[in-house]
Amino acid sequence: MNRIGLVKGTLLFVKLKLNLTKQIQIQKNMKYPVYLRPNTSDKSIFELIFIDNEYKMFQDITPKTIIDAGANIGLSTVFFKNKFPNANVICIEPDASNFEVLAQNTKPYGNDITLIQKGLWNKITKTKISDKYNMGKWAMVIEEDLNNSADSLDTITIDKIMEDHKLERIDLLKIDIETAEKYVFMNNYENWLPKTKMIIIELHDWMEKGTAQPFFMAITKSIANFSIYHHGELTTVINEDL
Repeated sequence: MNRIGLVKGTLLFVKLKLNLTKQIQIQKNMKYPVYLRPNTSDKSIFELIFIDNEYKMFQDITPKTIIDAGANIGLSTVFFKNKFPNANVICIEPDASNFEVLAQNTKPYGNDITLIQKGLWNKITKTKISDKYNMGKWAMVIEEDLNNSADSLDTITIDKIMEDHKLERIDLLKIDIETAEKYVFMNNYENWLPKTKMIIIELHDWMEKGTAQPFFMAITKSIANFSIYHHGELTTVINEDL
């Protein structure tokens, strides 16, 4: 609470709990207002990021390129953009309703933010999206759609993003993709992972057993010198070779 001041923080907490606001702005930490949908998980995500300081940095960095995979409605992107105003952020969010609010929340930041409505995967394929675990809009799950249904969703890979945007390295990669990390780190990571300085990831073994193992195996195979930190639900890996 001391990050935003006791009085302001208390008022904000009450408004969030009582659904008294759809638009929130904290002048100290946020350049533009953000929009939260009532009766959704948006409030909880806001509290985690802007009040509980979920994206605590374990190393002083000044990233030029940030990829926000699982951007949801853009609260993590807004946090990063205010903390690192000169950074370019590439957002990946598959869910249509989340993506709509993501576009609204990031629009004031202009061309520094690129939005991609696809699912992050280890190959270009088709996926389906669902609230598989009945947890709402902050836990939408994508799974490969072998039937290529009419409402299937395209995927994108980190390699493809780096190619499209002519990136030589990724300074900060945030990943919160509700079990899909199992596939992202299963294979086809050999090119981009050694070029990534910092990864902040939420692992989801509690949702689907075995999602974390490919991540740690990929890290140990691809990065010779790294540090790992844990903070709440997040794991941070820093590539000490970059």
